[in-house]
Amino acid sequence: MIWMIQQISIYILCYLFICLLIGSILFLIWKILCKKIEEKGFVRLNYGLLKIVILFFLIPFPIVILRTVLWDGITFLVNDRIGNFAICMVGIWGIGFGISIWKSKRKERVFLDICQSGKTCREWISKQALELMEKFEIHNSVSVEYNPFVQTPMVYGIRNPKVLLPTEEYTTDQLKIILLHELTHIKHKDIFWKLLCRMILLIYWFYPLKRQIFKAVNEWSEVYCDFSVINETGSKKGYFKTIYDIMIHQFQFQEYICAGIGECNLERRILIAKNIKRMNTEKWIIGFILSMCFILFGGISVVTAMESMQFGYRILDRNTSEGIEVDGTPEIMNLKLHDRDNNEFEISRIKYLQSSDAIYNIDKIEAKECLQTKWIYLRKGQKVFFKMYAYDTTNESTKNRKLQTGIIDYSKHIKYVENNEEIAYIFKIPKNGKYRSYVYNCSDFKTQLLGEIEILND
Repeated sequence: MIWMIQQISIYILCYLFICLLIGSILFLIWKILCKKIEEKGFVRLNYGLLKIVILFFLIPFPIVILRTVLWDGITFLVNDRIGNFAICMVGIWGIGFGISIWKSKRKERVFLDICQSGKTCREWISKQALELMEKFEIHNSVSVEYNPFVQTPMVYGIRNPKVLLPTEEYTTDQLKIILLHELTHIKHKDIFWKLLCRMILLIYWFYPLKRQIFKAVNEWSEVYCDFSVINETGSKKGYFKTIYDIMIHQFQFQEYICAGIGECNLERRILIAKNIKRMNTEKWIIGFILSMCFILFGGISVVTAMESMQFGYRILDRNTSEGIEVDGTPEIMNLKLHDRDNNEFEISRIKYLQSSDAIYNIDKIEAKECLQTKWIYLRKGQKVFFKMYAYDTTNESTKNRKLQTGIIDYSKHIKYVENNEEIAYIFKIPKNGKYRSYVYNCSDFKTQLLGEIEILND
């Protein structure tokens, strides 16, 4: 039971660490490219790249890749020191996470009470909103309400969104701009992306840059909304004059899951809008190059982070493991030693493991699959100790299972032993040279495997 808790804690800690690391790197890359993209007026591109950054903070793409590609067959190593440390750290994180959720729910309850205290607006306003929804192909059920507690127009809700209007009188043109703006937020799914940002605030409650991410999403969702409405109305000057007239008050729900017409600095939005020009071939090429730069730098960062974590975790395990105490010769099984000069057994695929001198905690091996270590130089007299136990969750009997372990020298000469369930055996190195250890599943079905391969020195 404690081993399972340690394993889960290690996975949670690794998820938090690598998602935070890669998300932070991509966010910094985005911040660097953002200014250049902004100068060229690529609003949609900037907001799209920011959405990718948000996803990397939340979805453990790297962990999935590590488990299914780079570390296929290899589990995160567990020893008592790493496991107990992971339990403590996850416990501390869990307390902070719980407190963050409690505070968020308390604030959200007040916000929802405010949002639900409105009254239905006039019929002609609802009719105008319905016409715009049909034009924008918005299929959600959207209601428009007057609310005495909101100071600027806003929209909230994901499944059944509501547009909330202050109890002030607006002209027909102003009302059209307001409805266009808020319905555009719904079309862009901006509330959903702010919900993901709220998850980042809760999960990474200890992260100093978390509010910068939320601020960036607020800003660029508004800028992208401005961009879309300007394309619809055809007039930057007329649009921002209307927004300026409407924005009498400061938007009061900055970090809530909603979107408001006065949410960000109007002066900055106008400056960004000035850079929005008609796209041409040159601009498309520049946009493509900037996108490729983000993908290139981001891809290098992801791969480097995964490889570094893989390498660092193994070093950590070696430095914190107590190791196997071997007094003289370990207890070994009386198995027949086979000797041959070539590879006669049928192999469907070979996977070369990162390790050269040891294999720990292999957790699965496919049918007819052979797991091999890297080449390593061994001296005459050194010993390679195999301790393997095979099991599976199927109904296959033990007698149908066949496991083979052995060593291969550089001339492809093989020494190996076989058994149906458990192998504990020592191979003595006959001469100096390069050797590779391997484990082969001779069975016709996948087998779960637990064990290790260690090099013993005299």
